[in-house]
Amino acid sequence: MALSPKINRFTQPQPKQAPSRPIPVEFVTTLSKYLALRGRQLTVGSLSLGYIIATALDNAKAWAVRRMFWGRSSLYRSAFHVIVSIITVVAVLSGITNRLNISSSAETGGLDLESGILGRQDIFSQSGTAESIGAISEDEKDYPVYKHVVQRGETLSEVAEIYSIKVETIKWANSLTSETLKVGQVLRIPGIDGVFVKVKDGDTLEKIAERNKGNVFDIIDLNSNVLDRSNPVLSVGMELFIPNGIIPAPVVAVKPVTYVPPAPSNPGVGDPGGIDVAPGTFVHPLSTDPACGGWTWSRGFSAWHRGADLAKRGGCWINAAGSGTVITAGWGSAGQGYHVVIDHGGGIRTLYYHGSGAFNVSVGQQVKAGQKIMYMGCTGYCTGTHLHFEFRINNVKQNPEAYIRLR
Repeated sequence: MALSPKINRFTQPQPKQAPSRPIPVEFVTTLSKYLALRGRQLTVGSLSLGYIIATALDNAKAWAVRRMFWGRSSLYRSAFHVIVSIITVVAVLSGITNRLNISSSAETGGLDLESGILGRQDIFSQSGTAESIGAISEDEKDYPVYKHVVQRGETLSEVAEIYSIKVETIKWANSLTSETLKVGQVLRIPGIDGVFVKVKDGDTLEKIAERNKGNVFDIIDLNSNVLDRSNPVLSVGMELFIPNGIIPAPVVAVKPVTYVPPAPSNPGVGDPGGIDVAPGTFVHPLSTDPACGGWTWSRGFSAWHRGADLAKRGGCWINAAGSGTVITAGWGSAGQGYHVVIDHGGGIRTLYYHGSGAFNVSVGQQVKAGQKIMYMGCTGYCTGTHLHFEFRINNVKQNPEAYIRLR
């Protein structure tokens, strides 16, 4: 039988091509197969690892049990002792940390103002009865003290606001008699309100605390750099800081004058004097009269003395510090004695206290600067012949030296 020439018996049949699918479908299908494969591998691996661990633990348990029985419980006792020891150590350490409340501090020399606790806060502080664990230099203060250099335009109230303390604290710490600051002036600024005091002869902690409105225990606690807490002995000249303390106003023994003497005749008024000055211009209330030569400065303006005292043995004529209208010329029952008040306009008034009773002006009279108004004496609350001179703006007492050169 003859072969057909059209048949090629050596030709391999070609495989059928799979129909092409969109790329997203192909990607999702391939990713699903990959995740399924990895899931099966992880499952088999996890089961195998779990089996190995369970077998190892079971073998370890069987070995431990055999050892306990074979060794007549020696392993059991040893294991029990180890476990009890571990539990004991953990409990002890936990109790100590809770008891001590150990904490780290970035600043070892100051007060923890947020805690409200006055006293030394060391590197390690303890909430129990013991004072501290860490040591601090005995010379280190228990409160911060800063040095502030006054900048141009700064006021005392602004400086006090920076350090969150009272204006009086800064004034007391630097013996300031006014609130006027100078550029470049160095101020000592305690970190908390209070006052520095020097120990005087005969002082005790109780006396200092009573005089400066402090507390003995706070004084000891905040001055451990100079005081031994177990035996706080004071020495003359020692400087102590009284937290929240004050410097009391000096107590002046005065005897109020209840007898009002009759007004004497004017002792040689002569020329009443007086000069024309521009509004807001003031002169010295004594130095314009030659008869007042030799007067002395007695006391200045302060938180407890709101004026200036100028003394003259035997007295002399007091002159108006500026031009204005006399609104008071007579007796004052609140300690002024015979006194004069002059209104200079613009809310400015000057006041003159403790006259002898000899007046050269009357209420409603217009006066000039330097004109004689009243003779100096010692009436009212007074301990010696002098002029108490006050300067007020809108009835607020001002330091007269800020407006008139008095010394």
